[in-house]
Amino acid sequence: SSTSTTSSSTSTGSSTCLGMSTSQPSTSPMDDAKKLISKAISIGAPAYNAGDIQECARVYKTTAMEISSIMLNNSNSNNLNILPPSLKNGLEQAIQTEYDNDNEQAWAFRTQFDGIMEYQIPFMPETTTSTTTTSTELTFEKFTDGMMLPPKPLVVNDNVMGGISQCQWDESNQIFKGNTSLANNGGFASLRWRMSTVQNWSYAKGIYLKIKHSTINVNDDGHGRTNDGTCINTNGNGNPEHTFRLIVKDVTCGQVRGANFKNVFANPSQSEEPILIPFEAFDQMEQMGRALMGPVLNRGAVTELGLMAIKPTVVGEFELKIEEWGLYV
Repeated sequence: SSTSTTSSSTSTGSSTCLGMSTSQPSTSPMDDAKKLISKAISIGAPAYNAGDIQECARVYKTTAMEISSIMLNNSNSNNLNILPPSLKNGLEQAIQTEYDNDNEQAWAFRTQFDGIMEYQIPFMPETTTSTTTTSTELTFEKFTDGMMLPPKPLVVNDNVMGGISQCQWDESNQIFKGNTSLANNGGFASLRWRMSTVQNWSYAKGIYLKIKHSTINVNDDGHGRTNDGTCINTNGNGNPEHTFRLIVKDVTCGQVRGANFKNVFANPSQSEEPILIPFEAFDQMEQMGRALMGPVLNRGAVTELGLMAIKPTVVGEFELKIEEWGLYV
């Protein structure tokens, strides 16, 4: 909200204490945008709380215009480092809108800022197989039911918080499907495979996934709509923006209620290549979306693996088919 401050989050590596994390220097256009937002909120939120709503609205709009300029200047660069179309369009709309009052303007920009701060760049086949280590040089160790993973996952949805999202696991076809709903401030559905014994994956480099997933139906106007009629922006090529999250827990996460590690992945081009998510990427422990200061993932003591569909990139019906997944070494 406009009445609270926030901070960007990064891993602290060897630290073993748990608390809120702090920011580090930016390294990409997205990082620059998040740094600007953190600064704007550190100025705007106190002003708002002190009753100077006009100043808060001014700071937020100025910052939004700076971010828009950054994204425009980097529009021809690697599109993974700039705003996805839904966030970019939302920010531009907020800038162009004529507001009835400063309070309305302040909240409009804060909503856009929160979305940008929460956004994570997804791992995709195009980005993982173009690195120095190609998939042909790797060994893939497929997950097997009853050996590395339990045969059936647990369902954990937003109903634990009052939401009404639903999902299920089609075991025979290896499909995670369901419906995420924004009702009652909800918006996520997930599956969790909780290991009966702690898994030592220290010998592996990371987790790979070969997937196909659902798309947003695109109308003639270039926008997508979920099954409940919610309009969702797509990119310039009409491609969907469905992304999913891979959840991993270790023994340390078990000491903090709701703590885990997450990374975002997607396969918008329906590529046959695997998505490679290195264990080093699981460097930020979080709790209910809030970053915690703590150790990186202990790949030698893994206790849980999960899949999640969550707003804003997945609203309404979804389907994620796991053609194959496991460890790569």
